[in-house]
Amino acid sequence: MSNLLKRAMILMSIAALAGCGGNDHPAQSGSQSGADTGGAQTGTSGTGTTPPAVEQRVDLALTRYVDVFVGTDIAATGGGFSGNATPGAQTPFGMVSFGPDTASAPPGGYAYSDSTISFFSLTHLSGPGCGGQGGGGGLLPSISSAQIDSANQGKDIVGTDGSGDFDHANESAAPGYYKVKTSNGVTSELTATTRTGMARFTYPAGSESTALLVVDATVATDKHASGSRPGTIALDADGRTVSGTSIVGSFCGGTWNKPVYFYAQFDTPVTAASSGKNGVAILQFDLSANKTRTVQYKVGISSVSVANAKANLMAENSGWDFDAVKAGADKTWENSLNAIQVDLADPQKLAALSASQQSTAKNNLTQFYSAFYRSFSGPTVYSDVNGDYRSMKQASLSEKDGNSFPARATANVSQDDAFQDGNGKTVVPAAHYSGFSIWDTYRSLTQLQALLFPGISSDTVQSLVADAKQCGALPHWVDGSDDTKPMEGNHAPSLVAGAYAFGARNFDTASARTYMIRSQTDPASSCNDMLSVGRVSTSNDASVIPNWLNNGYIATATPTSSPFHTGSVTIEMTTADRSVGAFLSSLSTASSDQTTIDGFFQRSGNWKKILNSQTNTLQALNSSGNFTTDANAGCNSACPGTLFHEGTEPQYFWNIDHDYTALISAIGGNDAAITRLDSLFGIDRSAGFPPKSAPPVSALNGGMSSNQLYIGNEPSLVDPWAYNWAGSPQSAQYVIPQIMQKAFLVSPGGLPGNDDLGATSTWYVWAALGLYPAVPSAPGMAISTPQFSGMTIWLGNGKKLRIDTDRQAMLDNAPYIKELKVNGETYNGSWLPLAQIADGGTLSYSLSATPTGWGAAADLAPPSGPNADYTKAVAAVASGAAATH
Repeated sequence: MSNLLKRAMILMSIAALAGCGGNDHPAQSGSQSGADTGGAQTGTSGTGTTPPAVEQRVDLALTRYVDVFVGTDIAATGGGFSGNATPGAQTPFGMVSFGPDTASAPPGGYAYSDSTISFFSLTHLSGPGCGGQGGGGGLLPSISSAQIDSANQGKDIVGTDGSGDFDHANESAAPGYYKVKTSNGVTSELTATTRTGMARFTYPAGSESTALLVVDATVATDKHASGSRPGTIALDADGRTVSGTSIVGSFCGGTWNKPVYFYAQFDTPVTAASSGKNGVAILQFDLSANKTRTVQYKVGISSVSVANAKANLMAENSGWDFDAVKAGADKTWENSLNAIQVDLADPQKLAALSASQQSTAKNNLTQFYSAFYRSFSGPTVYSDVNGDYRSMKQASLSEKDGNSFPARATANVSQDDAFQDGNGKTVVPAAHYSGFSIWDTYRSLTQLQALLFPGISSDTVQSLVADAKQCGALPHWVDGSDDTKPMEGNHAPSLVAGAYAFGARNFDTASARTYMIRSQTDPASSCNDMLSVGRVSTSNDASVIPNWLNNGYIATATPTSSPFHTGSVTIEMTTADRSVGAFLSSLSTASSDQTTIDGFFQRSGNWKKILNSQTNTLQALNSSGNFTTDANAGCNSACPGTLFHEGTEPQYFWNIDHDYTALISAIGGNDAAITRLDSLFGIDRSAGFPPKSAPPVSALNGGMSSNQLYIGNEPSLVDPWAYNWAGSPQSAQYVIPQIMQKAFLVSPGGLPGNDDLGATSTWYVWAALGLYPAVPSAPGMAISTPQFSGMTIWLGNGKKLRIDTDRQAMLDNAPYIKELKVNGETYNGSWLPLAQIADGGTLSYSLSATPTGWGAAADLAPPSGPNADYTKAVAAVASGAAATH
């Protein structure tokens, strides 16, 4: 190795791009992504509309309150799962997520409990429950010759001689930036634009001044999250450019591999290059004259071609100013995060608090803005700067790709995503998106994005419509250019309807209508090989829709068979039918669709068929219409053979959110409902309310097999607000901050479960605002207590919603609503139609440290029912006596 001791070397790995994604409108952006925040709607182009006049926003410095390590380890509050968040450098909705992949290879690529970095890669999904989607373009700087020897011998290059070992004391990160000093003395800094990553590696001073950067096409795929297959790599004649293709495997049960093309440049010429086994490239650099001892690396990626990857790089980062790119990422994040401004984030207002309150307030602000930050994790841009992206259409469904990937057509946003609006004008979205974790995100994330960023949200919905035109049906979980189905049911209709209800309406609604109807009524409806409705056990089981249409429930396969999630699928079908009916009702074609709409609304009440009136529990029915046993079947590690997927009957019971009034009546009325909810949350009111003993965290984040709340998984997200329909809003006001303070922490284990591309974190955002889209496809929100006094929400139309309280709910321990005024008028209902604040306005609260009867009277109950009028403002002064619950 005497020759190698005089020059730096780089070992280059080609991992894969699994879930692709991108920034707000990176289709048209350079090093900064134009986030659709705090002003006139941006996003879909060619709308022909004039944005309303907007008030000038004065931005706060908010990235200081983001802790990107929250959710990177196993939940410290129970539940048993990690948040699987990634601390890597990414811009809002960015295609590139440039960060560390650690030795245990978790689904998000990084585990805080690990002490070895396997490599730095360009592609990660944040918070998923399945692995295989990260690891694209892996690099690791080193000063170890042993890694070259390992590469040449075809051995695992990861962790050789401890080159990736690190201590968290030498690690830091912020939105758009990651930095770590590994035990070999090399400092690695990463940043990103929408479609590109950039690294700056600084090597330690030493007598031999050697350096090694590792990039490997396989990176021990049996051990590491990349799951990539050997691709191709080539060094250009200029000695500074490397390009090629890597192949990533399918995500969570998908069928086909996918390519990621890359084009990378170094600011230091490569003095020598060689190839190891298994696709490894070894690149050597001479640092003898390099006074700063740095090597910079920048790379563009694409799903279509090396040429497009190069074009992405040239458009977004043509220079070599790392600090400028980092500053651009930070500016983009500041712009995005300022869509919600908490007054206490202003240092002057924070300083007005007592010292002890300042500490608590800073913690609360960090929790809030870290959660809001993660709401930008997905969907992610998939199209290149020229609009190209890899099509979803798979020509041969029987094709097996082995270690390669199937050929696909190249789609383009201007052709395949463009549509005619109601005025006959051609609308071209700004970008095509991927990274849709729909079962998770339709409950909370979709509505927040539509409310704040309707342009982006419209483009994401149009991406799903374009996908459907290519693959045959609305997809379930879009990863790159493929659909997969880790969860049963049909969830895209609820995402589309939820986005539309909350203001994202600039998409091809006519085509969306067609695919939504088909997905719930046609047994053959399928995105490539994934049926719109099927079962995880047998993805080609086409009996589910006929079962549903003929019987009104999803039956077990035989009278004696295991239920296999038939309870949760039945509930999901009622939700999807309600969503389709609501969406159709809001279109101009509603009158001609009335019979169809009536059918969807009628079927959305079919939860009644699986409610056992003898036990008041949900149970599976067999094909003979008889209840099976095992009504409260829990969930084991793989969840087979149970009635509910990833949960239990008590956790799923309140997912019938579109029909709460009927559900509550069916189990005996408000008292019975409150008793059941109290059991779920571990609330004992035998000695009065609030309870003398607060519920333990085990009752709030009990895990998949618990008969109490599991806030770490999506079926539990809506449950606290069910109290509003049971005549006890004060109970929701009590339990929500209990969950926020006990199940969410500012620590690596601070998320209660998988974040699922921001779905869990977005729950926290809504809870802090004191609002929640309890009925996903309805244009309104259940009301609870705002946790900060003084918040400004900048809506996507440029107007602002101001939320004020007379006390700090969390700081002053005043969780109960005494009075609410909406736009200056007294408002006593616990349901807020979106129309009340769609053009901005004010919500002004008076809070109490003791429970009140606000919103509890029967005539103030929120709207309920499949075809209820959720635009109705329940604001009359209470005529009945205050509730005692």
